[in-house]
Amino acid sequence: MPLSPSAQAFLEAMGALPQPPDVDVAEFRGQLARLLPQAADPEPVASVVDREIPGGDGQPLGIRIYRPDVDRPVPAAVWAHGGSFVRGTLDAFDAPRRAFANLSGFAVVAVDQRLAPEAQFPAPLQDAYAAWQWTVDHAEELGVDAARVGVAGESSGANLAAATALLAATRGDAAPAFQILVVPVLDAAGTMPSVTALGEGHLLTEAQMTWMYEQYAPGVDRRAPLLSPLHAPDVHGLPPAVVVTVEYDPARDEGESYAERLAASGVPVERARIDGMLHHFPGPDAIPLVADLSRRVLAHVAAGTEMAR
Repeated sequence: MPLSPSAQAFLEAMGALPQPPDVDVAEFRGQLARLLPQAADPEPVASVVDREIPGGDGQPLGIRIYRPDVDRPVPAAVWAHGGSFVRGTLDAFDAPRRAFANLSGFAVVAVDQRLAPEAQFPAPLQDAYAAWQWTVDHAEELGVDAARVGVAGESSGANLAAATALLAATRGDAAPAFQILVVPVLDAAGTMPSVTALGEGHLLTEAQMTWMYEQYAPGVDRRAPLLSPLHAPDVHGLPPAVVVTVEYDPARDEGESYAERLAASGVPVERARIDGMLHHFPGPDAIPLVADLSRRVLAHVAAGTEMAR
């Protein structure tokens, strides 16, 4: 379908901003407030707590825990934020985390992972992994069901979430219960048709995608599975997944191809494409859709738990 009027207005408002590689990291970070303006009155959540935990290299790592008003142990999504690996803060993504917690009934553990280029692959991935393990270990304290702690992210954060699930499998650790991948970037090699077909004129560009991987993982094989989960040689046994893509997104095909690979390997997948929208602007119904698909994926988690017993 054509670009939606709201997405078109967003594109016109944001399209004049120069994008990498035509701006440096500092200016790119400074643009985030225009992309994600802060709400004057944040949506109330039953509990919002900031904590500091050991990160991937033992360094202090900030997290923010959102818990809905539910008087029983709840599922938890350990959520790595997007931002092309180089930008993003807990505050910048506060509004969608609040909305997801309220709509889904999940706790959300938002991760303030280290940013490139100051911290490069695999440091941000190690932070996401450390936050997921910490949440499992502290589930009782958090009012969380330890058997239903999954990983989540949007854009580059979805890359970290998918890589966390792969890293757990590589290490032989217990797997995350689920993975929620929203507009994921999963192919540093840029092999999917949508990268070329939609790589100009839709705010996120092919050149920016190349640039972000150069900031995050210079000199790393672009098909290395923990950098490019789409190129993982084996995805059997990975956690049930939610995969949400949007129509006018250069990364669209890599998300959809990954969902197809997971499903073909017997992994339960709940998926959807949001038509008429952009990578940066999936639309007002995106969070309710992601919340609904996430609730559905818990049925697969429950079935897997029952089979394991």
